[in-house]
Amino acid sequence: MSTRAKPSRVATKATKPLKLKRGIHAVADLAGVSISTVSRVMNGATNVDSKISRRVWKAVSDTAYVPNRNAQALISGRTRLIGLLVPDIMNPFFPELIHGFEQAAAVEGFGILIGSTHDQAEQTAEWVRRMLQHGIEGLALLTFKEESAEVYGLLRKVPWVQIEISADAKGPGVIPIDYEPGIRQAVQHLAALGHRDIVFAAGAANDFTAERRRKAFRKAMREIGVSIESIVYNEDHTLEGGISAAQKILKREVLPTAIVCSNDLMAIGALKVLHSAGLHVPSDVSLIGLDDIHLAQFTSPPLSTIRLPRTQLAETCFERLFQMLRPNTRPPRGEQVSTDLIVRESTGFPRHALQAKATKARQLAQRLP
Repeated sequence: MSTRAKPSRVATKATKPLKLKRGIHAVADLAGVSISTVSRVMNGATNVDSKISRRVWKAVSDTAYVPNRNAQALISGRTRLIGLLVPDIMNPFFPELIHGFEQAAAVEGFGILIGSTHDQAEQTAEWVRRMLQHGIEGLALLTFKEESAEVYGLLRKVPWVQIEISADAKGPGVIPIDYEPGIRQAVQHLAALGHRDIVFAAGAANDFTAERRRKAFRKAMREIGVSIESIVYNEDHTLEGGISAAQKILKREVLPTAIVCSNDLMAIGALKVLHSAGLHVPSDVSLIGLDDIHLAQFTSPPLSTIRLPRTQLAETCFERLFQMLRPNTRPPRGEQVSTDLIVRESTGFPRHALQAKATKARQLAQRLP
């Protein structure tokens, strides 16, 4: 009789491996909620209890969960992506504008796709096609110009917003900018210092935005009683445009006492030319830009400029677009973005005003006992 022991049932029974939960399942398990609740919290639903929402976000952090947006888009039909087009990513104004828009979008759980059109209609249309292929839910055209019929045709199926770009541009997706207050303040500031020979380095002649700034400048000059027929120099809104405008200004028989530029890049280009010509700002020529890019504080001297508030502009653009995407979430914002003057060290009294002050001071001194 064999004495060999029978195999143990425990030893022969296959041990079933534990199945580790991953991804959204792990988040739901750790937070003690359903998968649908996790999904609603991560998609920004407002009807979830705040305590549950905090538990879900803690579980997301603890599990280092990163949602698969492509999978989510297939299920929900939403990518939570917004397209953003600018004309020139090298112009410091636009990265600052993009930053403000990105922050506003992130608060509502949206990401952004960015394209630089280089002011070319073909590239603009190509960027729009590419962004639509990526499933953008809306588009912000921050190109400061009227686009081609092809671009607007491509955008028929998605909400879009655009900064005011033509005299006829109206509607819920158009963001107006009022240049008059800032430009008026700039001209009146110069007039108060004693300037009357003030010239304007404008943008290109066929640029609608540049034309609005030219009109605002002419109006402000008329308000101080100065004829303005021959004091506008049309160039591009670039450093090179400012250099070209300043070179033309230096060819005048009588040098103006002040220059207002249509943007800060032009002013910085003009500043370089003036320095190269041995002229000092502001003792020889006062200089004002427009935009108030971050760099304007660090030129030599720091640039007086007309501030176009980029954060407000970016937030207004996103708010208008978001209201189109989610019309029942908040009332539409109809605010107009305005401008104002920032005085730094590039403006001062003109030489004749300084001479008059010196003469008056001498006369006063002679009367003293």
